[in-house]
Amino acid sequence: MINASGAKTSIGIWVQMQQQPQQAPIAWLSALLSDGSYTVFQWKTAYEYIWANTGKLISGKTVNAAQRLAVTDQAPAARLEQRGNTYRLQSFVPPNGGTPGVLLIEAGAIPRDTLTIGVNLRIVSGFGQPGNGSSVVQAEPNVSRSWTAGETYFANFGQVTQSEFDPQNLSSQASLEIDFGSGPDVVLLLDQGNVLKQVTNSKLTTRRLLELR
Repeated sequence: MINASGAKTSIGIWVQMQQQPQQAPIAWLSALLSDGSYTVFQWKTAYEYIWANTGKLISGKTVNAAQRLAVTDQAPAARLEQRGNTYRLQSFVPPNGGTPGVLLIEAGAIPRDTLTIGVNLRIVSGFGQPGNGSSVVQAEPNVSRSWTAGETYFANFGQVTQSEFDPQNLSSQASLEIDFGSGPDVVLLLDQGNVLKQVTNSKLTTRRLLELR
């Protein structure tokens, strides 16, 4: 990600899963970049379940995971229950064995408008530290939520911080869908006209990209 806009700003990346209970985005990756600077992310990911004590989940809230629980083939679902003065995600196998590609969280007798649950993509190899969720939703007592694996990545810029839910201070530009069709290496360039675009030729040097502004 390269900022050649002439001003300091953040570029954020978020994930839309094939199916998810909440469409509002959460900043999975975010970088505050000075003009003429860049950062590099590289990832191989795995799924994990998370919960966070957010209170009512509204736009601008930062989601800080209180627990992360790896998703495994042996225990593909999780249940959130109260344990003393705190809460805990526990892995379990659904009665039907689960549906391949479907990630499921069941909530027990928890309070309303207090906790957030979701799925995160953790980086198991590569560069960069992702946020605390790639898709989250307000947890409701005795309600199950599910996500279907398969990700589409989007980017935008503005005042956005990592793990921020439904950022409101993004640019008015429509979010850019990141296209990995030409290969795993992509370059995002914020140009001097404040247009965020994907540069498809990954062989271009950073110096040359900055000249394109």
